[in-house]
Amino acid sequence: MDTIILISFIAAAVIAAVIINIISNQNKIKRFAARLRKNFGTFERKEPDLEKKSSYRGYFRKHSEDEGFFIDDITWNDAEGETLYNSMNKCYSSCGEEYLYFRLRHPDLKTSKEEIEKYVSQTDELINDENLRVELQLKFATLGKTGKHSVYDYISLLSNVKRLPLVLFYAVWAVYFLVIASYFINVTLGVCVTIAWLIICIIFYLYNKRNIENYLTSFEYIVRTLITSEKIADMKVPFYEEESKRLRELRKEIKGIKTAYLSFIKQSNRSGMADMMSGMASVMNSFFLIDLFFFHKMLKYIIDKEDAYDEIFAILGNMESQICVANMKKAFDSVCVPEFVEENMISGKDMFHPLVKDCVENSFEAKRGMLITGSNASGKSTFLRSVLVNAILSQTVYVAFAKEFKLKHFELFSSMSLKDSLGAGESYYMAEINSIKRILNAKESGEEILCFLDEVLRGTNTVERVAAASEILKYLSSENVIPFAATHDIELTYLLENDYDNYFFREEILKEDDKEDIYFSYKINKGRSDTRNALLLLKIMGYPKEIFENAEALSKNFLNTGKWKYDEG
Repeated sequence: MDTIILISFIAAAVIAAVIINIISNQNKIKRFAARLRKNFGTFERKEPDLEKKSSYRGYFRKHSEDEGFFIDDITWNDAEGETLYNSMNKCYSSCGEEYLYFRLRHPDLKTSKEEIEKYVSQTDELINDENLRVELQLKFATLGKTGKHSVYDYISLLSNVKRLPLVLFYAVWAVYFLVIASYFINVTLGVCVTIAWLIICIIFYLYNKRNIENYLTSFEYIVRTLITSEKIADMKVPFYEEESKRLRELRKEIKGIKTAYLSFIKQSNRSGMADMMSGMASVMNSFFLIDLFFFHKMLKYIIDKEDAYDEIFAILGNMESQICVANMKKAFDSVCVPEFVEENMISGKDMFHPLVKDCVENSFEAKRGMLITGSNASGKSTFLRSVLVNAILSQTVYVAFAKEFKLKHFELFSSMSLKDSLGAGESYYMAEINSIKRILNAKESGEEILCFLDEVLRGTNTVERVAAASEILKYLSSENVIPFAATHDIELTYLLENDYDNYFFREEILKEDDKEDIYFSYKINKGRSDTRNALLLLKIMGYPKEIFENAEALSKNFLNTGKWKYDEG
């Protein structure tokens, strides 16, 4: 009786623990879902974590050379691409993170109007259908991430595995029939053959066991991806009907990758040496190589069907990355779907930069080169980056931060925020000319180019800078290129007035209590700038009076005579 009571108590405790665990998990899911609902539609600037770069670049690295044009590192850095990506990223799976990064760096220049409309419609549906969006996010959260390394880093390691042909395992199992047959010839012979064969199998097993241990992470994430693809396909989301159908087709292609196989392999891997020799399952693995067989069976499917898995990864990644796009669209009042035109032009009405707090809106239209002058800190560089970022988002996720935004499909290039490369033995000037040369090469390809240059050749002297910059900018002003260039060199506005439209940013000098200050409107205006503020900024920032006054005198004398004269007296 006491035994029955004890067993009943233990059973009740186990059942209670299971129920409590289930309720706890359900409450966690509910709290997480509530957080997803609350945080949707929030967007803030987030600086990138450089240590995490390798975790989301794998898909991009794999496809950057075989998918047409992609945004190069210089342009991506000029656009603060890592910050833009990090601010947009609301993904809970590696599929979503890696695909979002790839998409932002891969403008599809041949996308049809129908494909654009479909993408825009899907992101709009994700905004409107909260319950469905949260259900998708929960599934992606269950899929999760791989950690510090990309999924594709792990998959690439699988190609290094020495593959064992499956026929080898069939041969091993066939030998056991011969072992059994040996007993009918002579029992002693049978025992000797059995012992010898079991020793061979154990040695072979232990030698190859290490392969399983090293690549479990790859298999585990691949299997989780397939499970997630099945669950999402079963949701039968109306606006993902084509994607769901394709997911089911692809899953059939790689039906050899089974959850049961992975579970068996993982269980075997968790066992210690003592457990392996004493547990029945581990004994079977040692003698019959079952987990090795499952491992190599799955490995064969993964390597042979890598393209199928790659497509599943992309479909799931596209779905989750669209949630990020929907979140960004929801976060801003003034966003639009860009209009793509056949004419070689770009224009924006009340355009702004999503990463700049309280960014001043600007309107513009460019059908040829645009040369922008203005004082220091007046807004020239921010304007260039605003156009660049909106051009990137327009051609990748079909979102523009403006009331209206029109453009042709362009390849995008820039040369704006270069640094000395001392490690490579490269000066700032050399970095500049190499950077600009790649834009000249792109222009010569004949493709439609939209490019951005900030202070062309600032790394050299004034005379040669103006001479070279004028010829470079004139060369870029052609039928297939629309260059945006910012400069302090007013001379360029005259040298290039037949090739570029002149625009400028201005400032106002405010005086209060005998103190001067500068106010910037950050509004773009037609024409050329007629003011300079570099010396006045020195005065406002409290530099010694002697420095400001002497520099001002030198400057005025040069403007009047064209010569530098320093009065030492």
